[in-house]
Amino acid sequence: MSEVIVIKNNKEGVGKSWITLQLAHGLQYVSGKKVLILTSDNQNNILEYAGKEKIISESGLEKWIKTGTGDLVRLRENLFFIPLKVSHLNLQSKDKLEELFEAFKEEYEYILIDSTPVVGIDKFFVDLADKIVVPGFADKVTINSITSLLEQTGVSKIKSVVVNRWGKTAKEEHYYNGLKDVLEPYEILLTTPISQSATIGKLIDEGKTIWESKSKKVKDIQITFTEVIEAIL
Repeated sequence: MSEVIVIKNNKEGVGKSWITLQLAHGLQYVSGKKVLILTSDNQNNILEYAGKEKIISESGLEKWIKTGTGDLVRLRENLFFIPLKVSHLNLQSKDKLEELFEAFKEEYEYILIDSTPVVGIDKFFVDLADKIVVPGFADKVTINSITSLLEQTGVSKIKSVVVNRWGKTAKEEHYYNGLKDVLEPYEILLTTPISQSATIGKLIDEGKTIWESKSKKVKDIQITFTEVIEAIL
């Protein structure tokens, strides 16, 4: 049965797009099935992270919702991406979005959504989600965001909190322990923090995912994402 997985944090700049791509490519690798990435971020950064040229979409997600067809970019084998053109997507009919997702579910095993809170469609994505992954920092904003999500969506949808861009400071240690306290009553995976790394920067520059690297420095990050994928599955 096909599943919709939303990668969400109300805070900008926490690495949602990069994390979405790593999870999507990992799920495709593990399952061997077709995976689709959607975004509510019209910067379409996933294209650059995947080593693809950015496009100015004339028939992205907004056209898919209206007509059931539009732009579809192949990122890797069995891994596809639908870009977004506008900066704010006003959805007049939730029924059309639900119909579109039913069609996607017939073709794709996993549908991952890089969700941005400033776009009007964000709430519909969360409502349609089977599972949610929350990327963030070890900071007070992330703790507050997770607490808010737990209240809004319920515990059952949230499967993992991915701590990104770890700087190994005492303050981060403090907030990481705070995250542990918040999540302790629930079956939600809190990952080992992903450190800021020149190796990741090099992969981004080369348009590669962590699954396309044989570097020992990337091995721990691969293990972290494998744990998140296991939590999703």
